[in-house]
Amino acid sequence: MLSQVACRFIACQTPSLAARALAGASTCTCSISATFGASTSEATGSQLASCTGFSQLRHKHSHHHHDPKHPAWRPPPASAPQPLPPGSESAPGEGPAAKYWAGRATGVYRPDPRQEVTIAMLQTLYEELRAAGPRIGRSRPRNRPASGLTMLDTLDDHSSSSSKGGGFWSGLTSLVSGGGSSSSESSSSSHSSPGSGHTRGLYMYGGVGCGKTMLMDLFVATAPPEFEVTRTHFHDFMLDVHAKLRTFKGDADPLLRVADATAKHTRVLALDEFFVTDVADAMILARLFARLWDRGVVLVATSNRHPDKLYENGLQRALFMPFIHRLKAECATHDMASTTDYRRLAQHTRGLYFTSPSRDADLSDEFSESGGEGAGAPAPAVIDVRMGRHMDVPLATGKAALFGFADLCGRPVAAADYIAITERFHTLAVSGVPVFGPANKTEAYRFVTLIDVMYEHRVRMLIAADAPPFDLFEKVVTQADVAAKPALRDVPDIVVDDNLGFAKDRTISRLTEMQSLEYLIAHAKAHAPENLLALQEQQQKEAAKAAKAKHQ
Repeated sequence: MLSQVACRFIACQTPSLAARALAGASTCTCSISATFGASTSEATGSQLASCTGFSQLRHKHSHHHHDPKHPAWRPPPASAPQPLPPGSESAPGEGPAAKYWAGRATGVYRPDPRQEVTIAMLQTLYEELRAAGPRIGRSRPRNRPASGLTMLDTLDDHSSSSSKGGGFWSGLTSLVSGGGSSSSESSSSSHSSPGSGHTRGLYMYGGVGCGKTMLMDLFVATAPPEFEVTRTHFHDFMLDVHAKLRTFKGDADPLLRVADATAKHTRVLALDEFFVTDVADAMILARLFARLWDRGVVLVATSNRHPDKLYENGLQRALFMPFIHRLKAECATHDMASTTDYRRLAQHTRGLYFTSPSRDADLSDEFSESGGEGAGAPAPAVIDVRMGRHMDVPLATGKAALFGFADLCGRPVAAADYIAITERFHTLAVSGVPVFGPANKTEAYRFVTLIDVMYEHRVRMLIAADAPPFDLFEKVVTQADVAAKPALRDVPDIVVDDNLGFAKDRTISRLTEMQSLEYLIAHAKAHAPENLLALQEQQQKEAAKAAKAKHQ
């Protein structure tokens, strides 16, 4: 595997990128309300009706010319941008802020000054990109069906300045150190986006459910064609990078070839859930993104962690530090810390998550009804996975698949396998999900990845588990948890793991949201429009019932 081979060359990497001064990061949090819609969201179902769902996007929207009589709206200079209310003469007529304020005016979003600060930052980035104008001599992104693996369709054989040669081992060495490459890398401070100067991106981080993804998608949804936006999940992005590296393993520097091809069709790279745990990813990110930034690519990213906490305690982390330094120089780091996960407001009480003694039978009954009309009796199936592999499906009917937990998380499977499931099925049933502890920590990591992928692709989940979502990870804690409560070390079967401890909150939150009516509406819009009308009627009934109760 590439990750195993790349590890042999870790010693070749020498930190060469100078640390940049980081502008003061502003602090904000986001609360979420109203209707989910089809958004790909890090927020609650109740705020997302106005966003469009993205598992992958090469974005094209109609171009609205800037009106010189209507000055571009920007927040006044300050440590954090100051929002403007709707109706202000300075309010923009286009961009993410316009979409946000339109939602505020119609009640889609509830008033929240912290959310206003975040949308102001995204609007500032939008205006800077508009002012820079389109790139010169660059191809625009192409429309194509969503594939689940979202970076590139094909690579131009002439898209890199790297020359052929050097062989397999030379190519792998260059992944980590760039040694032996005939390509000429730009310095870390240069930007080759013609006519644009330097445009800093935005790195939004914070706890689960605070609205990071939803706000990023507002920016993506309003971006004009000249922004050349590629919107994808970090899992998908890195899978595609590694696949292309294998394709170009004979090149002198395949990593630069992949980066150059990405930059050719991408001006703004929007990455959701930036979270680094794999050593192979960590070792190539510095050079990969240095090349992208040198080619003028602007990064907009969401994450649960501050840049300084990425890949914390990872193998050879010192070699990862150049990426962190460059990331903080190229992107404004924005804290969206929130004490509330609004997705938890949507209770999972809709018969999709089973914990009773009859949970396996209940799951089986629900699965049998999920395949759709004319789906036929459940039977084993086989699906294709990338790079010529196959995956056995224990039972499938129509667009629904049933797996045991051991089939999905007890074997060496990864995000590519889970993405293959989403490409064939829109409903996934999983039986036998256990409470996690030291004996199944590896399986817990795979389960986190499984839920991330299913959530990103708006797959309907049916789960039979030994405990509710909040209790599945009860024995998983972080070092900070132990420092605050030393008695935790004496708890039997406790797991002290910072990466899993941080990731569990996101997984619990998503498991909870995936049982909500709002999420099911998003699923129906993406995969099963025949169910949409009934779900929307149910939503209206519940809204009317809540309104009546409020006024009693």
